[in-house]
Amino acid sequence: MKWTANHITYEYDEEKCTCGLALCTEACGQGVLDYLEGPDKMEIVNEVQCIFCLQCEEVCPTKAITIQGALTLQDIPGLKS
Repeated sequence: MKWTANHITYEYDEEKCTCGLALCTEACGQGVLDYLEGPDKMEIVNEVQCIFCLQCEEVCPTKAITIQGALTLQDIPGLKS
């Protein structure tokens, strides 16, 4: 699944979603992701709530989630993370 909002692209590769840990769903504070225990897969349930915080991408051990074009704190002059 792939969607674009403004200049940000969110891509989820279900084939790579094999960890079975649900780390991405736990990291998502917006309720965008849910975990299906039967197939041990993540599903996107509410993409309009996504704020592109990159938390799901950072915790995914199999790199099934990629977000391109989102700003990080390092991108903002004068701020340090």
